[in-house]
Amino acid sequence: MNSKITYHQQVSYCGKPRCRRCREGIGHGPYWYAYQTVNGRTVRTYVGKEPPAEMQPTSEEATKTTAAELPTSLARLYVLGQFRLEHRNGQQWQTVKDAAMQHQRVRSLLSCLVSNPGRKLGREQVMDMLWPEADFETATHRLDRAVHSLRQLLEPGRSRPATSSLLLTEHQTIQLADQEQLWTDADAFDSLVARARASNDPGQTEQLLEEAMMLYSGDFLPDERSTDWIQTRREGLRRNWIGLLLELADLRTAREALSSATDTLDRLLAVDPTNEAAVQRLIVLLARSGRRGEAIRAFQRFADVLKQEYNIAPLLETRSLYETVQRGEDPAVLLREQGNLEGRLL
Repeated sequence: MNSKITYHQQVSYCGKPRCRRCREGIGHGPYWYAYQTVNGRTVRTYVGKEPPAEMQPTSEEATKTTAAELPTSLARLYVLGQFRLEHRNGQQWQTVKDAAMQHQRVRSLLSCLVSNPGRKLGREQVMDMLWPEADFETATHRLDRAVHSLRQLLEPGRSRPATSSLLLTEHQTIQLADQEQLWTDADAFDSLVARARASNDPGQTEQLLEEAMMLYSGDFLPDERSTDWIQTRREGLRRNWIGLLLELADLRTAREALSSATDTLDRLLAVDPTNEAAVQRLIVLLARSGRRGEAIRAFQRFADVLKQEYNIAPLLETRSLYETVQRGEDPAVLLREQGNLEGRLL
């Protein structure tokens, strides 16, 4: 039995010694791939740099999904799986095509600010992060030019860029406007996850997690050079994304939406094929759905990947689940006996 097709963006690395993009941690892409589980094995198919047509919402849909969240936003910035800036034009949003969006200094400054808590940094901090090898005068000049260009990019219609409300400079600090004025998908994702964790209503929690899942289109700033501040933010968002998919699968399982729960786990394993918690859940779900052969193949595929990449074997509890399914027994019985997995998987 085949699962539905899901899509995800990824950066690829050619591994060639002379490739500057790979050497600096930038890589190639990001590219879109289609994922589908066929007979227990996840198959990846290259799509291209542009998302498939079914992934692109109409302007009417985009307005509908964001209007309630962004009543006062002047601009919005997408940094999950992409790097795209949009300006509000009435009730519609227009993607910025300005060449300045491709200037490395401008991109680096914007990336630096959006990666840090509060979107605020001291001038010297920014200079040390972006141009550690430059002398103070050179770094100051570069930063001033980058600030000016970024202000023009954020608010092209403002006659005096220095009065920008989206990029503030005062008391030797540089700060981007808050979420109400400059919306970012990463901060919206974090907010939805936090609200889901604070909710005691399973239905509301599931809805919030689904909204967060839809926002996460890929890794944080995937085509930017991998620096410490970007990597820290990227890893934090990715951990939250993995956690929400596991929780979402559990919530769907609890209300017997086994097919939806399986699709959620497939989406996670397509990107993180060695996530053992997801594999354990998938084995149980497939067995409960009468898809015993797929459950067995899912384990075998997982064991092969672990062996090839890390030269290790699955955990004992995972092997026990596999052996239980292989014998044609109900894995729920084993889970009740083990106790430690029961609450998380059923």
